[in-house]
Formats: sequence, C-alpha cells, structure tokens
Amino acid sequence: MTDIFLIIFLIISVLMNIFLVWYCRNLMISLYDVSENMQVLVEEILLFDEHLNNVHEMETFYGDETLGNLIRHSKSLIDTLEDFAEIYTLFDQETEEQLTEEVPDDADA
Repeated sequence: MTDIFLIIFLIISVLMNIFLVWYCRNLMISLYDVSENMQVLVEEILLFDEHLNNVHEMETFYGDETLGNLIRHSKSLIDTLEDFAEIYTLFDQETEEQLTEEVPDDADA
C-alpha cells in the first residue's frame, strides 16, 4: 500500500518539476524580451534628445526657452529610463556575446 502512495507521490513530483521548469523557461524568455524592448526604448529616447539638441542649436531656435525645457525634460526622462533599464537588463554585453557565439563541434577539435 505504501508503494502505491510512493509511486503516486513520485509521479506528482515529476509532473510538478516539469511544469516548474517550463514556467521558469517561459518567464526567462519574457524577461529577456522586456529587457531588449527597454534597451530599444532608451536608444530611441537618446536619439530624440540628440535631435532636440540639434534643433535647439540652430540659429533660428537658439536660446528658445520652450526647447530648453524640452531638453531638460528629455534628459530627466533618459535618467528615469536608464534606471529601469538597469533593473531589466539581464545580460551585460560580454555575457550576451558568450551566449550567442557558436560552440565548436567535438569533431572539429
């Protein structure tokens, strides 16, 4: 009788472990996607800030108070997004390169 309970417990345990591995894998994929999207967003905001600075330096708009306020606001936004990017960044550049490089076959070695 205890053998039946032990087998049932083992089957339930294996099924739960399979589910948890699948769930963790999906969670890691989702977090990686969020991390990449956050990086793209920060890059877009940096490009916008650069464009805004270029417009502000033009003779026509040089010293314009509204553009100056937009520049300060964009810099504040960049700082906030960089804080979030640090939270959601899963891999640094070196680790990402190591993960994406090809592994040589044993036959080639």
